[in-house]
Amino acid sequence: MESSDAVVQGTSNDAAVSRESAARLGYIDDPFIRHFVKRPLRRAPLINRGTHSRFDGVQRILRQFIQQTQKDSQGHACGQIVVLGAGMDTSYFLLRQQGLLPRRYFEIDFSDITAKKAATVYRSSALRALLPEDTVVTEGGSELHSAEYSLLAGDLRQFESQVVPKLMARGFDCSEPTLFLSECVLIYLDPQHSDAILNWITANVAHAGILTYEQILPTDRFGQMMIENLRARGLELRGLHAYPTLQSNSQRFLDLGWHSAVAVDLATYHEQLLEPLERERLAKIEFLDEWEEFILLAQHYAFTFAFTSQSSHFAHMDIEKPN
Repeated sequence: MESSDAVVQGTSNDAAVSRESAARLGYIDDPFIRHFVKRPLRRAPLINRGTHSRFDGVQRILRQFIQQTQKDSQGHACGQIVVLGAGMDTSYFLLRQQGLLPRRYFEIDFSDITAKKAATVYRSSALRALLPEDTVVTEGGSELHSAEYSLLAGDLRQFESQVVPKLMARGFDCSEPTLFLSECVLIYLDPQHSDAILNWITANVAHAGILTYEQILPTDRFGQMMIENLRARGLELRGLHAYPTLQSNSQRFLDLGWHSAVAVDLATYHEQLLEPLERERLAKIEFLDEWEEFILLAQHYAFTFAFTSQSSHFAHMDIEKPN
């Protein structure tokens, strides 16, 4: 029987398969995700549509952050991005290909995941060519390091004792504006562990922002079915009942004293925040005849964007603002 950690780690492959499906069919522009998927599958249209909205929201905030922090007073790149539970995410390679990067970019995940990712990157000439020239492999192949990019092995349940020292050793600067990204990661942690991460950020990073993407609404019929389906696979959404709604997800940050927090579900994002022309383009890729089911599914996933200070780096960022 697989350990609970191994089952959770398997969700990174599920996400990669969904992203590869959406990329192959033309929903999203990600030429790199295919390198991380050994057995491609064609996902159902409602999954592809949801994957598009998730991808669009994350890329929207990443690009807004880079636009706001691209140059300091001396004209140098500034800012940091930290991806918590990065899995097979390809955002670093997408941004580097376009010349859109902060000063430092960190990815963190379990060592089994980072080892797989590092090996995949080095096997692919397209990905390897995008690594900085000073990249070195360490920790038996489970970590990659350069002045610009670090892939770190660590357990987020031991954030302050295990992950923070690695960040500091690789150039993390608590005084720089920093965007944290967490997609379906904090919700798999016990609230005491996810709260510990946010408490550390609150206490130590002067200008911090975060974008989370998590499941919500566990008590209605669909939410109960979602929980039961995941539980049948050995997965527990440990943080879901502590932060079950849009309001509780945003209030979580406001209670810590963060300056602003806005939560929006994926259905609202798709219907109100995507450009009409983009929705028309998506409709031409595949016919979505499960429309009511898609809206119901999308109502149970949410973005939350929050930031700690009224810094100009974050004041002009908004998950509800078009790219």
